[in-house]
Amino acid sequence: MPRMVGPRTGRATPPPVPDSRSALHLAVDARTVDQRGGSVIRVSVQVWFAQEEISIRPGESTSLSLAVENVGDRTESYTIIPAGLTAAWTTVTRPNITLFAGSRDVVEVTIRPPAIHTTTAGSTALAVRVIPQASPDDAVIAETIASVQSFDDRRITTLQPVQRGRRRVTFEFMVENHGNNLASCRLHLIDASNRVDGSFDPPAVGVAPGSASLVRLNLRAHHGYLRRSERQLDFEIEATEQDHAPATGRATLIQSPTVSARAAWRTLALAATIVAIVFAWTGVVRPELRDAAARAVDDRIEELGAVPTDTTPDVAETLPPDETPDAPGTAIVAVDEGEPTSYRIVVDVGITQERSESISVPPDSQFLLTDVVLQNPNGDLGTAQLLRNADILYEWDLGSMNSANEFQPRISPLPFEPGDNVVLAVDCEVAGQTTGTGCEIAALLGGRLVPAQG
Repeated sequence: MPRMVGPRTGRATPPPVPDSRSALHLAVDARTVDQRGGSVIRVSVQVWFAQEEISIRPGESTSLSLAVENVGDRTESYTIIPAGLTAAWTTVTRPNITLFAGSRDVVEVTIRPPAIHTTTAGSTALAVRVIPQASPDDAVIAETIASVQSFDDRRITTLQPVQRGRRRVTFEFMVENHGNNLASCRLHLIDASNRVDGSFDPPAVGVAPGSASLVRLNLRAHHGYLRRSERQLDFEIEATEQDHAPATGRATLIQSPTVSARAAWRTLALAATIVAIVFAWTGVVRPELRDAAARAVDDRIEELGAVPTDTTPDVAETLPPDETPDAPGTAIVAVDEGEPTSYRIVVDVGITQERSESISVPPDSQFLLTDVVLQNPNGDLGTAQLLRNADILYEWDLGSMNSANEFQPRISPLPFEPGDNVVLAVDCEVAGQTTGTGCEIAALLGGRLVPAQG
């Protein structure tokens, strides 16, 4: 059956208004001549959009008015369904209507293209099909042009949000493009305190829609050459492009102390011991040795009956210079501080579901936990727990997190015995992304792996 649509925009051609000169005018307008056989075929409906062209941004919705007119001579019911490539984006508020002969109704049609990288920017045809229930073969299509705009969704995901080092470390992160246009970004290091500096490899990246690029940051810290305690240096990584919103990511450098408190106390104790030995030698031992030597010489002279003269050498000069007794030393026992080790536990769980993942400590080692970083890159809502076997160590409310990475440093290491399970349990309530189907939570655990004590 022929479709009553316009030649350019695809909008159905509205019927002309009949005048009083001819009652046959309406009947003629309600018929179409079949070009193949010359027979007259009745067209019972005409449809068209009120807007010839619309502009819409992915992730947002726009409403259009669809006019449906019954040009037949009897009451008819119609089914309205989306058609074409945009059918998945289109919603008809009233998919079924009934019109009397010669009456018209307006139906609201809503279009909402998804904010994903596969939504191509540019012009596309928006179509709906109107099917008469009495004669489905007489279906007609109304079309209009939808101009889909480009949108930005650029993200920076740090692969090592927290690292330890004295002066220089290397961070790795991903520049991701979840928008529908090409991202050409230049990378910058943001540190208001001016305590860190670094260089990017590469310094700029071009990322296609739906792709990601790996970048390395060679970071170096300023000042603080002598430190008795560790310090935390927070900074941001920014990917910028002119006329586009920047993407930012956060990372942290934990600087280890250059002079540990234990070494400082040992040095002070050793220095105090040496000073005490020197004072004891010069104030007590050496004078007593001199007096004992002088008494021994006097006793010998008296035995021999000799008269002492002025040429008698000083007793102190007769002592050899290496007569000093060995000073007691302070033994320093080497302590095995273990091997720096990190684990990452990832939990993918559906909405309104609970799930846990775990790792086990090797049977011949003890794990001393010093750093815990909870990662919530998508801003999911729910709760997360870190457990040692069945004991809860940490519990987080995902909705109250201020950033995608929450750092929990420890002054005293938290021990895990050989064979203990480190468990991350997640209760997912709401996905942070509109297109997400669940929660993705991870825990980055840092510490030392030391041999198990027998």
